[in-house]
Amino acid sequence: MKTLFKSGVKVGLALTLGVAGAYAQDFCSNAKHSGQSVQISSNKVGQIGDIGYELWDENGHGGSATFYSDGSMDCTITGAKDYLCRAGLSLGSNKTYKELGGDMIAEFKLVKTQAQNVGYSYIGVYGWMEGVPGTASNLVEYYVIDNTLANDMPGSWIGNERKGTITVDGGTYTVYRNTRTGPAIKNSGNVTFYQYFSVRTSPRDCGSINISEHMRQWEKMGMTMGKLYEAKVLGEAGNVNGEVRNGRMDFPHAKVYVSNGSSGGDTPKSSSSAAVAKSSSSKGGSTVSGKIDACKDKMGHEGKETRTQGQNNSSVTGNVGSSPYHYEIWYQGGNNSMTFYDNGTYKASWNGTNDFLARVGFKYDEKSTYSDVGPIDAYFNWSKQGNAGGYNYIGIYGWTVDPLVEYYIVDDWFSEPGANLLGSKKGEFTVDGATYEVYQNMRYNAPSIKGDQTFPQFFSKRKGARSCGHIDITAHFKKWEELGMKMGKMYEAKVLVEAGGGSGSFDVSYFKMTDKKHPLEVAVEESSSSETPKSSSSKDEKKSSSSEKVKSSSSKGTIGIAPVEFAVHEISGKFQVLDMQGRYLGNVEVQAGSNMKDVLFAKFHKPGVYMVKQGSFLNTVRVNR
Repeated sequence: MKTLFKSGVKVGLALTLGVAGAYAQDFCSNAKHSGQSVQISSNKVGQIGDIGYELWDENGHGGSATFYSDGSMDCTITGAKDYLCRAGLSLGSNKTYKELGGDMIAEFKLVKTQAQNVGYSYIGVYGWMEGVPGTASNLVEYYVIDNTLANDMPGSWIGNERKGTITVDGGTYTVYRNTRTGPAIKNSGNVTFYQYFSVRTSPRDCGSINISEHMRQWEKMGMTMGKLYEAKVLGEAGNVNGEVRNGRMDFPHAKVYVSNGSSGGDTPKSSSSAAVAKSSSSKGGSTVSGKIDACKDKMGHEGKETRTQGQNNSSVTGNVGSSPYHYEIWYQGGNNSMTFYDNGTYKASWNGTNDFLARVGFKYDEKSTYSDVGPIDAYFNWSKQGNAGGYNYIGIYGWTVDPLVEYYIVDDWFSEPGANLLGSKKGEFTVDGATYEVYQNMRYNAPSIKGDQTFPQFFSKRKGARSCGHIDITAHFKKWEELGMKMGKMYEAKVLVEAGGGSGSFDVSYFKMTDKKHPLEVAVEESSSSETPKSSSSKDEKKSSSSEKVKSSSSKGTIGIAPVEFAVHEISGKFQVLDMQGRYLGNVEVQAGSNMKDVLFAKFHKPGVYMVKQGSFLNTVRVNR
């Protein structure tokens, strides 16, 4: 994915101590390059004044950059495989972030020109750490990503471990850890190292980043720190297939410094160190303990049980209770059935079938691409018994239209499918901690969601079967398209068992899927006192009485208003529910005469402080039981 600077050049320590030279609003509106400059058109590590800089491209000639002694830079891509342009502190791997005497702060102003053929792009803060236990090389490559040249901010494909979310510098970041084998500092050839990522939810083109606060939060998530080699403002773009062309990342203001004082002085700390919590599931049955681990957490079959035997050579399909999920069963011959439950878990069995498919997940309108509805993720735990004939697939399944494509992400099987079933091999890639082989096959005049048609089949097959875990579905889609396998408008994305014969059974005992419309529900943080919750911004919180009506400028911000008691007959109707970080949890319907606290507890099964919103009305409710 990314390849970086490889050089034995020793770069001296360049620390700029003190507070920022300009307030954020000044450099965001008045930034311009100043001081001495040096123009670079090939891979080089250097220093201008107190500023350490580097230009690197995997092919060595993919662009140019102008670096200035004030720390600003202008980075231009002509045709790069992986292009990195960065300037800031060259720290020499002598100290950890805690030993610098203050917090590392980065300031940046970005003016970008969109590039062509961008596979990935990271704009923000970048560096390396040495002496980090946990990998063979003791190296960590780290990123704080605030913007991108790509169409979307990096998603869960960026790392094989999603650690949670943090709120820093007035924004929410998703934290990932990845294990990568590739080029690294001070090494020739490839080595294995960790990558740490903080990815901002909403991109910005100007602001300050408290690098040290990200590192503090990473440590709380079990991500070990080491001696800092560098901390720089970065512009990176690349493509594993082909070259990025004609992009520009101009930073008229870029500065990295260590603030006075051990606590970082002028820069506000994170208002939250909590990892993303698991769903408090309105269906009950889930053990909530911090973040989803489908291999350890308990769900089981909850809610109404519905059984169908399907219909020979025809789909039987519909909604799964009141959940957002959808089921479908299809087969040719035999004695088969499917039993599903309101929380999305299901069972399936087959005997004497020629082909049997049972699946549960999201059904789409055939009008939206995976980018429109994503990111799409699945969390699962399943078991199987018996056999499944000459071919069988367990994992993620679905169709797209325009073009018509049948696709599979195969994580498990009764007997391992080979190339004779999967078609021609297109490549390999790593996601969710494993390598997948990618295949494409053609089906001619075969059954499909649009009748008998000719269409391609896309496969990702995991090297090594598993029965529980997480599948980043969108990462597979993106990889397929990089390999020239074009996806269409989404018909579905579901957890599947398919059997080409035999006699067997399949049981999904843990099931959860998320997409843009159905994000992962977050456990509500319980307040330990009667104090008004504080805003995640650096501004003072505002209070409101129970009779005030407060307008929210964004459902994503944390709004400091005191929990209130609603009278039994006071309010009714449909309400949006958010946690105290402003994250959407779902909707509740309150009937006239009902108590809001009872409704919230019945929905989320967890005490704590919730925000409820209806039109311009917004307030908080404390649920104590």
